[in-house]
Amino acid sequence: MSSQGVSVGKSSFKFRTPSTGRGRAISGNRREILETLYNYPASSISKISREVRLTPNTVKWHLAALKRNEYVNEERIDNRSIFYPLNFVDSVEIHMLAVLNDETCGAIFARVHSTPGRTQKELKEELGLTQNTAGYFLRKLTHIGALEEQQNGKFKYYFPSKLMARKLEDRRGRSMEYTGYLFSKLRSDGMEARDVEVEGSVVSFKIRYRKMEETMTFALNPFLCLLGDRPVRGRPR
Repeated sequence: MSSQGVSVGKSSFKFRTPSTGRGRAISGNRREILETLYNYPASSISKISREVRLTPNTVKWHLAALKRNEYVNEERIDNRSIFYPLNFVDSVEIHMLAVLNDETCGAIFARVHSTPGRTQKELKEELGLTQNTAGYFLRKLTHIGALEEQQNGKFKYYFPSKLMARKLEDRRGRSMEYTGYLFSKLRSDGMEARDVEVEGSVVSFKIRYRKMEETMTFALNPFLCLLGDRPVRGRPR
């Protein structure tokens, strides 16, 4: 199978020439699951299930088809399976997002981003956490490089890291290159992407397959979804 390299900063993807899929079209529940993974890459089956309001077994069945047809990949992190769109995120982002997609971690990060310089005590009280629980999640967020801590006297203050600042700003170009790969993949599977619209950090387009046409919408930068910049999912026409 041939491939083409796409270099982005310090990382490099090799986009394989899309293979012909063996599953049905990206429509209905399968489209919603794929959209969820674009907005929240590195999600577990339970998180996907909550987002799309389907049973875990139904989600698992659709994920197996998406993996088989090379739209989605699976990885084990901290003894659990997480899923993400193939070629959409790099290895560093996968491990960051696997932590940030946790509800409590995401809430802590969003608060520190909105008001840098928060203390553990402030975050504990705002989120109704115990001291130990708040400390555990803050350590996880600093370990993956999402937050930085600064000691001032006996208190530690938390700030968004420079790495996260870059992630929040610099993914647009790479994600637009990815959409070209995705459209090529859809064509190889007998589908057509048309009427593409890009508004801010969100891309929207119609997927046409035989007589079916549905709209797919997702964030070009999944890190922005952590701050509430979440697109409205596409709906069938």
